[in-house]
Amino acid sequence: MVIILPFIIGVLWLVINVQFLRRMTIQSHSNPSISVLIPLRDEATNVQRLMKNLHNIDYEQAEFLFYDDQSTDGTATLLQENQSLDTRFRLLYGDALPSDWHGKPHACQRLAEQATGDIFVWIDADVTLHPKALLATATMFERPIDALSGFPRFEMRNWLEKLLTPLLHFFVHAHLPIYLANRQCMPAATAASGAFIAVRRDAYFEIGGHTAVKNEVVEDVALFRMLKKSGKRAMLYNITDFVSCAMYATIRDTWHGFQKNCFRGIQHSYVLGCLLILFYSIYFVMPGVLFIIGLSTQHLLYTLPFICITAMRLVSDYVAKQLSIFSLLMPVSACAYCVLLGTTMIQTARKKSMYWKGRKL
Repeated sequence: MVIILPFIIGVLWLVINVQFLRRMTIQSHSNPSISVLIPLRDEATNVQRLMKNLHNIDYEQAEFLFYDDQSTDGTATLLQENQSLDTRFRLLYGDALPSDWHGKPHACQRLAEQATGDIFVWIDADVTLHPKALLATATMFERPIDALSGFPRFEMRNWLEKLLTPLLHFFVHAHLPIYLANRQCMPAATAASGAFIAVRRDAYFEIGGHTAVKNEVVEDVALFRMLKKSGKRAMLYNITDFVSCAMYATIRDTWHGFQKNCFRGIQHSYVLGCLLILFYSIYFVMPGVLFIIGLSTQHLLYTLPFICITAMRLVSDYVAKQLSIFSLLMPVSACAYCVLLGTTMIQTARKKSMYWKGRKL
């Protein structure tokens, strides 16, 4: 029974922890001007859908700025062809990337410099916003906060994505002390998603904008940490009612996309990486093995760890609006994550360069 106790505690912790993750809602609010800022690099497959989606946004005090970051796949042409859809659309074109910047922070900074809104909202090209999403954003900023982010509802299109992507929500629900993240300016207790980040204009420029995180690949979390270090209130919300995202079309894209962030997200710490692999192997992979042993030998006590971690995953996926048959495969998801992190650590140790959209990371 002592062996089962950590798994029971895990279930209770997650259930309690998610209670502090508030959902975005729409209530009475003022009408601050909002600039929606979209960096794009080789996003021809998403541009038309994105612009049609943003055209349907119900918010008069909005502007939508699209920044073509030297795309080579016809993104700029598609932007020009669809600009007439909405008078709120503005197009910007990128120049050469400075040697001391990463691509996305530079694009985000350039967008902010041209924006006029009281609130800046950065989204990715693969995001879909609910027509009322900016109304909900304006509602949230009626509170004394300086920034908000959240993880969207994911639209998953391949089996690897269905194994790995729900873990983005699970990591927050299971490992981040959400109460501390939202009530204290603790940089260590920080999570954010570049798919949807909203920041008050004044707070953004007060910390130096993306210039302060220009060398970061995981610039979303780095920006939120900078805000907290400056005493700003950067909040994490459940945004799944208003924001969805289809990140990767293929298994290859999924693998490389997760590789880009998984090791950098723990600050390239080999010690922490090894501890995570060990922990996930024992706590989330081993229960799958014990479950099979328990069923085959009729020692049902062996099945309890699997039942507990499955309960944790089901609660997390329910909160994130992504329940599926894969919710029952937490040991397989954890195994895939361990392989991903371990492979990325080995490649980094061998100094093997990684690239994303034609640029070295």
